[in-house]
Amino acid sequence: MSYFSHFTECQRLDTDPDIREHKGIVLAEGRHSWYNGYYHKEPFQKRVRYSFPELDTVNDLPVDRLHIGNFCQFASGTTFMLGGNHGHSMEALTPHSFNFLPSPEFLWAPTGDIVIGHDVWVGYESMIMSGARIGNGAIIGARATVTKDVPPYAIVVGANQVAGYRFDETGRDLMERIAWWHWDEDRLNDAMPLIQGKDLMALARYAGLAID
Repeated sequence: MSYFSHFTECQRLDTDPDIREHKGIVLAEGRHSWYNGYYHKEPFQKRVRYSFPELDTVNDLPVDRLHIGNFCQFASGTTFMLGGNHGHSMEALTPHSFNFLPSPEFLWAPTGDIVIGHDVWVGYESMIMSGARIGNGAIIGARATVTKDVPPYAIVVGANQVAGYRFDETGRDLMERIAWWHWDEDRLNDAMPLIQGKDLMALARYAGLAID
């Protein structure tokens, strides 16, 4: 399959058969999530590194997976680093793997799945490390490196630095209660002007929430 003949072309993840067949990518959700890889000329599945897509376990331990929520956007060059510790121990006197020593304890240890929440925007050439969980509505800035959990609606830049939040605490709570990313297509289409607008209270009222 050919990808990205023009910079406006996107790869929709939930309908792509190559994504569906990739065992390292979990799309229990993932509705309307897409990737634009025009500037790197690789499909999304090639940006999931060290994923062991042909395996379920290594030395009876589960391999790391990438989980993707609904309505996520991934800019060109986004990279997901799975594959556990690759035999490199930060607790040892040297991180050198010495050609992957034969003892299973040196060969492999999972570091955790990457979990992307709903309505997440990941910027150009960002890198997400295994074990990181990115909350709903977060924005990951261009070339940011995510090594730990990102709170919902946080704006992350650089090396996991939270530069701010898209909403105050009350707004974040409302967005979580609205959870428009779970609505069906008809309701989404009806509410689209509100979802794309700036009036959070109006969207909350549309969702049937009691507003104090």
